[in-house]
Order: sequence, then C-alpha cells, then structure tokens
Amino acid sequence: MKRFLLIRGAELIALLALVVIPFVITNPFALGLLTLLAIYGILLIGLDVTVGYLGQVNLGQAAFLGIGAYASGLLVAHGGFGILPALAAAFVICLMLGSLLALPALRLEGPQFALATLSFGALAVTVLNEWEDLTQGAQGLSLSRPALFGQTLDAAGFYWLCLALLVLVWLGMKNLLSSQWGRAFEALRDSPIATDAMGIGVYRHKVIAFAFGSALGGLAGGLYAFNFQYLQPHSFTYELMVILLLGVVLGGRKSLWGAVVGAAFIVLLPNLLSNPLLFRVFSVVGLLLALMAAFNDLQGRRRLRFQTLAPVVAMGLLVIGSFTVEHTEDWRKAIFALMLFSVVVGLPEGLMGYAGKALAQLFRVPAAPLPPASRLDDVVPMPGADDNDAHSALLELRDVKRHFGGVRAVDGVSMTVRAGAVHGLIGPNGSGKSTVVNVISGLYAPTSGQIALAGAELPYGSLYRAAGAGVARTFQNLQLFGELSALDNVMVALRATYKLPWPLVLLGFARGEERRAQADALALLQLVGLQDQARVKARDMTYGAQRFLEIARALGRKPRLLILDEPAAGLAHPDAQQLVEIIRRIHGRGIAIVLIEHHMDVVTALCDTVTVLDGGLVIAEGTADEVKRHPRVIEAYLGAAA
Repeated sequence: MKRFLLIRGAELIALLALVVIPFVITNPFALGLLTLLAIYGILLIGLDVTVGYLGQVNLGQAAFLGIGAYASGLLVAHGGFGILPALAAAFVICLMLGSLLALPALRLEGPQFALATLSFGALAVTVLNEWEDLTQGAQGLSLSRPALFGQTLDAAGFYWLCLALLVLVWLGMKNLLSSQWGRAFEALRDSPIATDAMGIGVYRHKVIAFAFGSALGGLAGGLYAFNFQYLQPHSFTYELMVILLLGVVLGGRKSLWGAVVGAAFIVLLPNLLSNPLLFRVFSVVGLLLALMAAFNDLQGRRRLRFQTLAPVVAMGLLVIGSFTVEHTEDWRKAIFALMLFSVVVGLPEGLMGYAGKALAQLFRVPAAPLPPASRLDDVVPMPGADDNDAHSALLELRDVKRHFGGVRAVDGVSMTVRAGAVHGLIGPNGSGKSTVVNVISGLYAPTSGQIALAGAELPYGSLYRAAGAGVARTFQNLQLFGELSALDNVMVALRATYKLPWPLVLLGFARGEERRAQADALALLQLVGLQDQARVKARDMTYGAQRFLEIARALGRKPRLLILDEPAAGLAHPDAQQLVEIIRRIHGRGIAIVLIEHHMDVVTALCDTVTVLDGGLVIAEGTADEVKRHPRVIEAYLGAAA
C-alpha cells in the first residue's frame, strides 16, 4: 500500500498539476512551452526505447518527428483529415518506415547503427526540402489546426489534448515495459546470445522496439505540426537530434519520468541560452554540482577519477563562456556538446536515476509483494508413466563435423542421448566438447552431418530456433542478465506463459499473466535454492548463486534437452555438492541432460552414460567407471606411456 501511494500518488499529483495549469496561468507563451513539453515528452519516450532499453545511439528520431509533422499537415491540408485521423496516420506511417529502417540498420551495432540512422535523418530532411511540389520545400508548409469533434481548439484545449496523449503514451509504455516485452528489451542489451538461447528472438524484439519508438516520434510530429501550424525542413536537422539525445541522457535513460524531465530541459534550453543571466546561473549551479560530486568521489581516494574530473572541466568552460561570450546563441552547438559530454561521463544514469536512488533511500519504498510459488509439477511436469519417449533416443548426432577454416574442431561425432538420462561429455581442453554443444544449441551451424531431436531434424545455426525446438542451455562463461533481478531473469525465459499480443499488453491486460509468471519463476528459484534472493540483481549475487540461477532460467524453457556447460567450473566444494543435488532433482523430473564437466567426481555421481572426445572425435563411450579405465582416455589425459 505504501508503495502504491508513493508511486501512484506522485504521478497523480503531477498530472493534476499539469491539468489545472491553464486555469491558473493564461500567458500564451507559458502555455505554449507546456504544450511543447508534452509533445517532446512523447518524442523522448519513443527515443528512450532505443537509447535506454536497446542501448543503441539513435540519430533518426528527429527525422521521424519531421515525417510525422509533414504527414499530418499534408493530410489535413490536402486530404481533409480531422485531427485524430491525421495523428493516427502519422503514427502508422512512421511505424512502417521505422520497421523498414530497422530491418537493415539493426543488423549493425554501435557506431555503424548510429551512422545508419544519421544517414536516414539526412535523407529525410533532403527529401522534405527538395520535394517542393508536395512539401513546399524551403518556403515552408502552412496549415490550419482542424477541429476536434466539431470544436475549435484554442491554446488551452490543444494543450489538454497533448497532455491527454502524453498520459496515454505514459500508461501504455508503463504497461509494456513492466511486462515480458520490457524484460526482453533489457535482457537483449545485457546478453544477446543468452536472449536468443532463451527463445526470445533478439532481432525480432529490436525491430519491434525501434518501430514503436519511431511511431511515437510520428505521433509527436503530428502534434508538433498542429501546434506551430507552419513547417520547414531545417527544423528537423542534426542539431535537434543532439538536443533530443541530451534530453534523454540528462533526464535519465529507462525512465518515463526521465523523458518528461528531459523534455522540460529541451523546452527551456533555447530560453536559457537567450538570457545571459539565466545561462550564467545555470552554468554556476552545474559547476557547483560537479564540484560536489568530485569532492564526494575524492573521499577515501588519493586522486580524482576521470568520470568526476571531466564534468568539472566541462562545466568550468561553460561558466567561463557564460561571462565572456556576448551572444550565447551563436555558440549553442558547442554548449550542447559540453553539456552532453558532462552528463554522459559524470551522470550516466541521468537526473532521475540519481534522484530515484536518493528517494529510495529516503522513503525506503517496499517492493510489491510476490504471489505464492506455483506447484513444481505445473512448471516442470513429470513425464507420465506411459510416456513412450522414456529411455528412447532423444538426441541423435550422426557424423557431425564443424570446421573453422583449416581447424577441424569437430570431425565426425556420432552420439545418442536417451530421454530422461544424464549424458556426460568429457575430454581434455581443445577436444571439441564446447563446439559440439554450440552446434546442438544452434550457436554454430554444422559443416556437415545430421542432428535430430525426438526424431525431427534440429534447426541449425540459430539459438532462437533451437530453443523453440526444446533445447535449453547454460554457458561456460556466465550469460546472465546482470541488471535484472533473479526473479526477472527466470521470468524472461518462461515458455508458454505469455500469450497476449503487445497491443493488449499496452492496454494493461497482462497483469494476470505477470502474476502467474512470478509464481512459476519462484517455483524454479525454490528448486535451485534461491527463493530468498528473488529480488537481488543477478550481478550482485555470489558466483555459485549465479551458476544456479542460470540453471533455473534454462528450466523456464520447459526443455526436452538441458545442456549444462561446465556448471561446476570455479565452484567451491559446498556449492559443487549443492550443484550435484540440483542436477539430481532436475533428473528426477525426467529431463534429459547433457553435462560437460571436468570434475570427474561430479560426472561419476550423475552420469548414466559418458562420451569422451579428443581431437574432435569420439574415443570412448560407456559408464563413468568404464571410460576412466579406457586406454585411449588415459592416453588423452595423461599422455602415452614411454
């Protein structure tokens, strides 16, 4: 209840304050700034989907603002559209264009993606400027604000419309980002490989996220057009994009409040630069904050870190400029660059990230209570007594090869894993064990050979499709979603729990699914002994707990085949003993397991059958005791006798 009152109460108070402002403040200029704040709030929420959740630098959002503005303006001016149909059309047009841009651009990473979106932005402005027959080019496009339900909107009425749309976008994004979609967005930024291995589909989610953020840019563009009622292509150039990025980073990434705070900064910034006194005050306050942060960072250290020293230097330059430069508007690009540099280096979580931590310590807002854990039989069902697959061939490898250039990492491996068995895969370093499981799980495609799961050919070269076929795995090098809690890590992977399409999720119909997913995830955490750490972030857990969490997450896929890639590596003896007990519990649920392990005591305690590899070939197979006495196994591990 305390959590609900604090969070929802703050949102409600802010909304009511924004609603009543036109009754208190009738100044057209102030009302225009508030209208622009609502428009930019929608725009930055869309941009933050890419920048905050996908972790990509998107330099094309200003172009979608312009495309949405011109689309709405032209539909009203030449098509006779009303205000709401024109806004809906702008949303759909930018959704489609965002999808088309995302399909090639999101196959790139980092600077290449940024350059792709920058090129799109430059091309969009060029088209708007040169297509004079349609857009009037540099002369600009004039339009009239259409009526809404037969009523002409004055400044206050249009402000309320923009505010209402901002609230709808806020609520929709809140529903989306607190659902499986939001967890998937965060997960794919932390570990794309593990995200695909959990059956989420990195590329698909990236395209949907980028397209939806672009559509919000188009919606904001339509409101922008009806607000100013005059459009010119040069309003949507690279300079605006830098300001938008500054707003997202300064307000705080992955935060709806951060988007609104960033929008307020964008709206006020031009007025800040045009007033020398205000700009000096802002610069001095910024320098004082940077100095305070540097002083706090210096406590217990011998010297300042770059992360705290650089913002002090940058804000110091702003202070000097505010007192020496006569026309600050002429230096706005340099000012924006210094501000962006200071925020990125010194305040990476933004104002709301910093404020959120401070408020959490001040009020100690309790987490929402969790539901009771589900029955384990409902989450990891036991095979029936008449299950015809029991002890039959589940996974079959026939002469599988995987070559890397001239290196024959796997050179003709044939192996059969029985349903419900624990099948060990051992061998000296470089023997090809990890390559075999990477081929089975879809990380690599085999050079030749056949792989069948339950009699059907296993999809090759795709973690996502192999996961869909029933293969789940852990990784030799942990691939957890560090920013997510243990509970959310497992919830990301849950199979067949989330069935609602994203439009219904936006409308808030996913709460029932979320409660069921939490209960199922708690049951899996109980299975591995981590139920008491459900709310702990994965990055803050002990190494042993992280190993167990990765197993619980893989079980969330309800796999036919579970691959454990050296799960005991680096574990202390008590954790290794607990690991053996966990694997026995999983084996007791009837799940087939392929276990790669160097600890022979673990292999001996668990495995029904052991396959030994050396040089990419099978050199022995049998029980653990049999292979330990096999001459070729002894030679592979210890070398030939003199």
